[in-house]
Amino acid sequence: MTDAAVEFAAIQAMHPSASLHTEGGNSVVLLPNFKFRAGDKTVEMTLLLYPSAHSGYVTRLFFEQRLEGVGESQNWKEHTVLSRKWWAPSWKDVAADQPWTSMLGAHLRAVA
Repeated sequence: MTDAAVEFAAIQAMHPSASLHTEGGNSVVLLPNFKFRAGDKTVEMTLLLYPSAHSGYVTRLFFEQRLEGVGESQNWKEHTVLSRKWWAPSWKDVAADQPWTSMLGAHLRAVA
């Protein structure tokens, strides 16, 4: 079991505008205006890290928008989290027992 406060502090050190929320008793991290590589370009959008089980996956990373032309084979699905619609590719086996910063990187490999 991870300490959400410690894990969130590490995320916030990397992305100061991050905020910690709770959904269904689980911690979730909102990452506004997060910059990352998707395919051959840099993208900036809000992401939501869900570092516990959600919709049949051990952990999830939700994207504000579906990334067209990236991760096409990943079977993108729409979800509602924190009363908002998000997109997530089918990208599994990102372990929940690793640091949240590592988890974020592992999820971003789905669109790299």
